[in-house]
Amino acid sequence: MNNRPLWKPMRPEELFSRLQLPFVAGIVFVVLAAGAAVPSLWTSEVLLIGVIVAGATSAVFLMPRRGWLLTPWGIVVPLLDVVALAFVRAALFPYIPTVGVLCLMPFAWIALRYRWQALFLVFLGGLFISALPLLMRVEQVATPLMLLNLVTLPFLATGISIGIHLAVQSFRRSRQQVEDAAVRLETTLEKSEDDALVLRTVLDTVNGAVAFYNAEGRPVLANRAAHKMAEVVGFRFDTPPFAGPHVRKADRTTPVPCQEQIVPRALRGDAIRNHLEWLGTPGNQMAILASSRRVHRPDGALLGTVIAAYDVTDLADAIEVREEFLTTVSHELRTPLTSVVGYTEHVIDVLGEDADRLGVANALGAISRNGDVLLERVAQLLTAGNKKMVLAPAVVDVAGLVEETVEVMVPLARQAGVDLSVECDENVIAELDARRIEQAVENVLTNAVKFTPRGGSVSVKVSRGADGEQVHIAITDTGIGMSADDKRRVFDRFYRSTEVRKNAVQGIGVGLSIVKSIVGAHGGDVTIESEPGQGTTIALHLPRMRAAIEPAAEFALSA
Repeated sequence: MNNRPLWKPMRPEELFSRLQLPFVAGIVFVVLAAGAAVPSLWTSEVLLIGVIVAGATSAVFLMPRRGWLLTPWGIVVPLLDVVALAFVRAALFPYIPTVGVLCLMPFAWIALRYRWQALFLVFLGGLFISALPLLMRVEQVATPLMLLNLVTLPFLATGISIGIHLAVQSFRRSRQQVEDAAVRLETTLEKSEDDALVLRTVLDTVNGAVAFYNAEGRPVLANRAAHKMAEVVGFRFDTPPFAGPHVRKADRTTPVPCQEQIVPRALRGDAIRNHLEWLGTPGNQMAILASSRRVHRPDGALLGTVIAAYDVTDLADAIEVREEFLTTVSHELRTPLTSVVGYTEHVIDVLGEDADRLGVANALGAISRNGDVLLERVAQLLTAGNKKMVLAPAVVDVAGLVEETVEVMVPLARQAGVDLSVECDENVIAELDARRIEQAVENVLTNAVKFTPRGGSVSVKVSRGADGEQVHIAITDTGIGMSADDKRRVFDRFYRSTEVRKNAVQGIGVGLSIVKSIVGAHGGDVTIESEPGQGTTIALHLPRMRAAIEPAAEFALSA
């Protein structure tokens, strides 16, 4: 921090030029003028003493070491000036009695430079100047007028000096306040500059692109990653409309109009959260996930808009490869599995009762059952890998649909030793894809029965929302429950918890991800409440009347 003071301390030569020189100049002028008018004064010893004292006092400023003049000892100079003026006034009193006004210069010096106790010296000095002519003529103060002439100068000089002293003290306090405020302001400014430097360094260090636009839509801040992304898109952050020609939707081919690109949408106030776009020309594209948020002051006034984007090209490419691999493998497995299951059933039909006689009935039954299981797994994989879920909505009785699904699951629950019950409100009607919702409920029920110990229970409740615009399907079990980490990842494809893997529970970890996809395609939501060892409740919240929703085309990057 720059410690240079706002006011420089006074130097000895400045004392001379501002305080001593005007006094000496006044003495010289008065003496010369009086000597020219009254030549006999040139021989006055009293006048000579005054001039000599004034000259000697001024000569101290020529000394090589003058620092003591800035110490309390420096008061000797104005006091000697008072003595010099007293002798000059005594000599010139019959001719120029007003020469005493020159006393204001040394008195002002004392009032300016020294503490209030020194003001007593001002009064005594004024009294000395007034009384010296009487003392030299050995006169007594015989009349009130003589007394008034004696005390007028010291009282007036002291009053003026007190005013000067008070004004100087007030100025010094004000100056100190200004200096303190300047120090605080400079400290705040330096801290602000340091914070700005740290912020800039942090923004340039992170891999994500970050930009801030003020309330007027003008760019204020953008890190290097943001400028790089802008170049890929084909626009500059400081040039409207803050959009370019090289932006594609999640399918990597459909262009995004300028007004629908991230920055224009964010500046319009649209809420953007994890929006996926591809930037760049075909063959040289990068995928980004972008979000935006408006910044408001405590009083609600808009301060600006923050936009953040992250390069997820590697993740998007990996997911695309995984999806293609998943679809290819599933199709490749389904064809031979269908043949295996079909030919096995044909062999069973051809052999008939001879299968038992030949001792292959159990083996053929196991082949057929496991083949069906594998086909079901392949079907799940194909469903999980389907990026576009096309629905066939119709008005259905949700309660009846769920009751039928529960009825299908009763044998599985009975075999597992789990009590399965259902409770439905009356007349729960909704527009949805019955086959898909049945699949979602069956998947949740399968997991609930699978992870509930023998003797436990699973209950299903179908109800209407309080606003009448939603349908809720809640499935509660008394099973092993989930940890916080499991709840966070349970809807990710192929995720299987540590407890499940440790207990070697069969499954491929796509059931709940399919549930979320189905409910999301209907415009609904899935919530989960669970604690380890205390069971789980999974609720499907579906709109009663479905709005037109485009098939989801974006990659599920969380999966």
